[in-house]
Amino acid sequence: MALFSPAHSPIGTVVGRRPTTLSARAAERLARGPLDALTLMRDVCQVDRLQHDAAERMALALLSSHEEFVQLPSGHWALRAPSVQAHVPSLAGPTNSESAGVTNALSHVAFAVVDVETTGVRSARGDRVTEIAIARVHAGDIVEVYSQLVNPERLIPAHITALTQITWAMVKDQPCFRHVAEQVTGRLAGHVFTAHNAAFDWRFVSDELGRGGVRLAGPRLCTVRLARVLLPQLSRRSLDHVTQYFGITIGARHRAAGDAEATARVLLRLLRIAEEEGLTSWPLLEARLASPLTRRRRTAAERRRRAFPLPVPEDHVA
Repeated sequence: MALFSPAHSPIGTVVGRRPTTLSARAAERLARGPLDALTLMRDVCQVDRLQHDAAERMALALLSSHEEFVQLPSGHWALRAPSVQAHVPSLAGPTNSESAGVTNALSHVAFAVVDVETTGVRSARGDRVTEIAIARVHAGDIVEVYSQLVNPERLIPAHITALTQITWAMVKDQPCFRHVAEQVTGRLAGHVFTAHNAAFDWRFVSDELGRGGVRLAGPRLCTVRLARVLLPQLSRRSLDHVTQYFGITIGARHRAAGDAEATARVLLRLLRIAEEEGLTSWPLLEARLASPLTRRRRTAAERRRRAFPLPVPEDHVA
């Protein structure tokens, strides 16, 4: 099975010890390049539903009193350095340097598509992971699917077993999350953390790793949000509805590997649509997701074309 080295990806998850202050988290995030206030504050404060105006106020209050931060004419925040302005992503379209370079191109970004099964929906109240899968995506292919049952160190409620078919007997002799943490972080590092409802999976993975003093930082991509932007004709964006729209079969629903691989195939289709619409770089895609008002109205012909799935070659795992 072919593997992709995260060292080749310029954008992705960073694994390390968590900074103790918000300004330190902001500095760590901006070390990889300027960001708009909404993206930055969502990542620093880990608040997914933050609105643009509130993010602007928060960023100004948090960063303006620190000399190491500067707000650029574009509105993006950056670390104070002579060359930072040259790397500000354009919200209007790709610059010549972006088109010619490879650092921001979507085709050069690696994605780690994550799915977790859990004992419940509230990690803050003691719910734990029972299974995790990571499908790694790069250059239009799924290059690896990793899956592991996990001993949650607590009983699994009956209604969860009914949904996932994961029983205590299946996990009691499996490793605890701390024993697979290195395998997990090794696959996330250097990749964009991606999931269908990414806030849920990120929260559980972050909490599990946090018990061992490890933190995740970096960009996240939610395929629910991406589908909402790129497939406005769909009334629902659940994994079942989006896979049905694209004609993708889920191998085992509500099992980590089946859902992660299906989400990875959805991601590949959505990225093709994004590139068709001119979103050819990661900064452009982030800006589109963070700025709903920038969506242009589709023509009648485009709406008719989007009503049918795009043809693609057969999906496969290398």
